[in-house]
Amino acid sequence: MTRRKVTRTQGSASNAKRSGAGGRSTAALVLAVVGVLALAGIFAVMLSSGDDGSSEAEPVSGKVTVTGEPLPQLGGGSDPTVGTAAPEISGEDFGGNPISIEADRRPKAIIFLAHWCSHCQAEVPVIQEWLDAQGAPADVDLYSVATAIDPTQPNYPPDAWLEREGWTPPVLVDDQAETAGQAFGVSGFPFFVFVDAEGNVTARATGELPIADLEAYLDGARG
Repeated sequence: MTRRKVTRTQGSASNAKRSGAGGRSTAALVLAVVGVLALAGIFAVMLSSGDDGSSEAEPVSGKVTVTGEPLPQLGGGSDPTVGTAAPEISGEDFGGNPISIEADRRPKAIIFLAHWCSHCQAEVPVIQEWLDAQGAPADVDLYSVATAIDPTQPNYPPDAWLEREGWTPPVLVDDQAETAGQAFGVSGFPFFVFVDAEGNVTARATGELPIADLEAYLDGARG
């Protein structure tokens, strides 16, 4: 009886030792897993945030140079800029290729477009359909300017929008200060400027233009 009791007592002590060792191992394993997960979380936050904010995309913007006097903003009534010299602008298209709108003895129509403007979104396919049907005018150069670019507004970026529409006129990209738009006195969108072969303004207009009106303005630029 005494021997069996001693044996049971030794077995219980041995089990207690094994239980204590197992508990300590389990606790150590849990702590190790928690530590690894915590380090992984910290690393993920560092990758996603960055210290310099470099993960944010730069807004689409060009570099614009203006030569000549800027035109006053278009208001109501007669346009005082008709017959005066239009400024010349140079910059780049969406691909970084140089583009200039200057006095070169060619009549011009310049269309200022804002990607977020619903009237621009309605006008672009109408003009493009007209161009597809008859081709670009041989005696008047058509240009467009992507301006008022804002990555927080709908239909951004403008290059993707115009590509979807199959837009064929050359596009000069305005800068964030809207230098090109201000040079021509843009007061709304879409905004049209028509220039004759002498480099003088023949008309300015804002809003959606029916094709018949557009053709009449082009005739005025032809002189």
